[in-house]
Amino acid sequence: MALIPATLTPASASASDAPASGSPDVTHGEQTTDLRKVRDFWTPASIARALANEKRDQARIARDAADASPAEARDRVRRSAPHLTAEAPPILPTPKGSASTATAAAEVPEMPVAEKVPFPQVPPATVVGKILYVDAAGEEHGCTGASIVADGKNTVWTAGHCVHPGDGSGSDGFYDLVVFIPGFRESLETPGDYDAPWGEWVAQSFVAPEAWTQDQDYYEGDLAAFTVEAPDGYTNLTDTVGALGYQFGAGSDWPDIIDSGYPGEGYNRTDMDGFTQFYCTGDVVDAGNWNPLDNRLEMNCDMGAGASGGPMATPEGQIVGANSHVENDDQGQRINDRLYSSDHGDQAVAVINAINDAN
Repeated sequence: MALIPATLTPASASASDAPASGSPDVTHGEQTTDLRKVRDFWTPASIARALANEKRDQARIARDAADASPAEARDRVRRSAPHLTAEAPPILPTPKGSASTATAAAEVPEMPVAEKVPFPQVPPATVVGKILYVDAAGEEHGCTGASIVADGKNTVWTAGHCVHPGDGSGSDGFYDLVVFIPGFRESLETPGDYDAPWGEWVAQSFVAPEAWTQDQDYYEGDLAAFTVEAPDGYTNLTDTVGALGYQFGAGSDWPDIIDSGYPGEGYNRTDMDGFTQFYCTGDVVDAGNWNPLDNRLEMNCDMGAGASGGPMATPEGQIVGANSHVENDDQGQRINDRLYSSDHGDQAVAVINAINDAN
């Protein structure tokens, strides 16, 4: 996100004028674990297990996504909702939360081979952070998320599979010990440990579409949002690190997209460790241009495991997708550098509206 230009507006923004009627159903959940317990859980040992599990997660997610059927999903009654849109501009952090603003970029190059974000602890790169969580089996995992404009100024956008298994477990299925760490990095003093230069923001409430929580729909439902609690010394997430805006329901073809994440591996890469923020740039296309039932976003980007949930954003700083899955062969090996996002249409509008209604 270091390429987001400095034209981000500091003005406030509301979520959407989209009507609530006809909106897809969403699932709400809460994380009630004590804040201190969540923060204390994440030690060098638990971090190491989370990063190791990311690689296994990618193979499973790719397999599940390949088995998904958009035709069956489109037959569901809930897909009969009218086309919804929602848009909001990004917001810069307040001067207290930032010693620097964004770096202007007149042109976004085509860069499918991800590079390290040069200043990941400086806004606007700090809108992106590491998500850590524990699943129902007690295993640790990692993803990526981004601060997003929303009422309450404490909301993170990510992939649905980063907060819920999509197994029909509903409100009770949301993961535990979920924390968002903007500017996450490996400790400079203690290798294997981590630094949280902008604090650890513990998840409070979750919203994900039923298209994900009930149906594990990778084509339209692999997206979610959650609110966070400000750590001591901070007011809210938006004022601290800024927030990306969004354009939901505006289609699957976008030029000059900037894709950010914390990958633990990549396509033909050996230099990604899950601690370091990387980014790709390039055009995003409709993954199924020949298939009206497949409106996923497709981008050439070699980031892999751990980058799930990272934002696909315009140069103006608006989220249009979130990293979801890659393509693997029958042996579980990635076969190309394509990176996919669920369509951010009606389901995304429903989620951001539900988050705002809850605030």
